[in-house]
Amino acid sequence: MSDPLQSKVAEYSSFITNTLQPKLQLAVNDREETEKEILEYAQLRNKLQLIETQSDGAADAKPINTIIDISHQTIYCNAIISNPRTVYVHTGFGFHVEFTIEEAIAFIDKRIMFLQNDVLKHRVEVAMGIAGDVEKAIELLEEFKEADED
Repeated sequence: MSDPLQSKVAEYSSFITNTLQPKLQLAVNDREETEKEILEYAQLRNKLQLIETQSDGAADAKPINTIIDISHQTIYCNAIISNPRTVYVHTGFGFHVEFTIEEAIAFIDKRIMFLQNDVLKHRVEVAMGIAGDVEKAIELLEEFKEADED
């Protein structure tokens, strides 16, 4: 392999390894994080719908005994929800808003739609674009190697 061609191959290999692959990994991680957030909101909606059906919309809803996660699915404790008609929902940027069960379900439905149609769609497009760049760079490396063989 000639020196200029060898230096180009090394340059493109380094670019793929040091720039494109880390960018792709970050984009995939962002996409997975959004998918996880969508799943968590869907699980919350399902739990709220269960609470709603159990209380049957009664004005004098009975307290609910439950087990809650207090440390990222490693530590749980027993809890009593004294007023199951209202809940606090994480709305983003560290804010939690008090909602009735019906309001929370409506908010969660809108949040899931936003995450799916805007955030996730964008993150998938970014990841696919970077993956395309990686493929093109690998194809270019192969062309360099073929040119050297000729």
